[in-house]
Amino acid sequence: MTATAQGAAAVPLSDPAYLDIDRLAALGALDSVIIGQRPYSRRELARIVRVALAGKGAGGAPPLVSGPLARLARRFDEEALAQQKAFEPLADGSGLALSSTDAPRRGFSGSITRSLEATISPLAERRLGVPAVTGQIAALELSHELSPASWLAFNATERIEARDARTTAAPSWKGELLLGGGRARYRNVALSIGRQQVAWAQHRADGLFLASDGPALDLVALSSDAPFRMPGFLGALGPTQGTLLVAELGPSAVRSMSKLLAYKVSVQPRRSLELGATFMNHYGGAGGRASGLGTRIVDFLPFVDIFRGHNYTDTTRALDVDSDKLLGVDGRWRSGGLGGLVLTTELLIDDFDVHRIPTIFTWDGAQTFGAELPTVAGSRISARVSAKHTGVRTYTHGSLSNGITTRGRLLGDELGPDAKSFGGEIGWHPDQGLRGTVEVVSAIMSRADYVAVEQGSFFGIRRLGPATNELRDRIVVSAITELRPGWMLTWRGGAERVRNADFAGGVRRDYVVDVALRLVR
Repeated sequence: MTATAQGAAAVPLSDPAYLDIDRLAALGALDSVIIGQRPYSRRELARIVRVALAGKGAGGAPPLVSGPLARLARRFDEEALAQQKAFEPLADGSGLALSSTDAPRRGFSGSITRSLEATISPLAERRLGVPAVTGQIAALELSHELSPASWLAFNATERIEARDARTTAAPSWKGELLLGGGRARYRNVALSIGRQQVAWAQHRADGLFLASDGPALDLVALSSDAPFRMPGFLGALGPTQGTLLVAELGPSAVRSMSKLLAYKVSVQPRRSLELGATFMNHYGGAGGRASGLGTRIVDFLPFVDIFRGHNYTDTTRALDVDSDKLLGVDGRWRSGGLGGLVLTTELLIDDFDVHRIPTIFTWDGAQTFGAELPTVAGSRISARVSAKHTGVRTYTHGSLSNGITTRGRLLGDELGPDAKSFGGEIGWHPDQGLRGTVEVVSAIMSRADYVAVEQGSFFGIRRLGPATNELRDRIVVSAITELRPGWMLTWRGGAERVRNADFAGGVRRDYVVDVALRLVR
């Protein structure tokens, strides 16, 4: 339900509006829009549409821009929002989904990654809530939104599904709350409380810290609702957006109910350039080391903490916080020439320490690189290539061995630690009708035994013996079409060949098919 045209409600990341936002950004049709921090509120999407429509000129939008801009305008321009009824039906959005796969999920088995409390299945669609079972699923999702005032909104999304699983351990029925909470806005500051999905990624297939398709977090977050300009000489940094969040990561075998503090600042010094910096701190939980307030505050300030000495063992002095600190940067640049080439990148270093700077591209760091041509020779075809590498330490920690996870799901890229991948994607973007992509990815996932070596005030790692690799090659075809305004039909099908499956030898071939009919407002 909605009582006002431009409430504070956030638009879920699964909404197809983000596909159109990504397309317009790749074509250079957006101004003062931060891609690397989502979700957007309905108010922010209305601003994005208003600015884009104002910038199209007297001659109208260019042909490649007109389709996605028209779809967004039908839902989010001010005239469309003003025509919405004061109270909509209880179900603000809904979806009926059918899924079938024989791809099993697996954990990790290297000496450092073994205790990571997460499983992965790169072929399967990464959805909210518990992962889909191996077998067949029929699911119904309902979304609700209540905005009693322009500055306040409440939301909830739940799913109930029937399962025909290949294992007797999975129940035949499952119901769960996927999203739920409230969001309040005062001027340009938004406060979010509840179970919400947050993405800090420059592309829908990326996100080392908080992936674009990552799990929802039980959080309290402060963020800017729209980009703003900082005062004084800092205004030269251009449109700026910031988010600070604290989340509880839920039950786990180790450090149950551990916490996550993270913040990110993104700037757009030029219309063609976006830069971001992220800090994440995983700490606390059952059995965690007690530390003083001052030590905890310093632990949340990475550029102070990394240059000082640490004490983790001498109980005669104040002990340092038992935490896993991640630090990273990301960027996005669009060329005015070269066919509008878009370059994206992200760098993450886990358990950051000044002594580990030389190994940020090997043991201790993770990186993603992407290059996209939004239009091939002026056509409606796009092309993208990507490369990813994750280090041995990525998402892991010696003491907080549950890792950067919540309820068995990685928060970041599901490639997981100690892996690399190379991919290519071709997209088809007509104004109307069927839109879709074909993606091909080859991944190398490694397993090896390592030993921690104490080197003064920090620990290094050394590999023992050779590494064993699991090789995965997959192709995924995705498509979406608007049957009528608000009604979306999506289809996704893929196949994967896994060599040395589960590091046990042999070859396995898996498939996945997902079909969904969704109603969005």
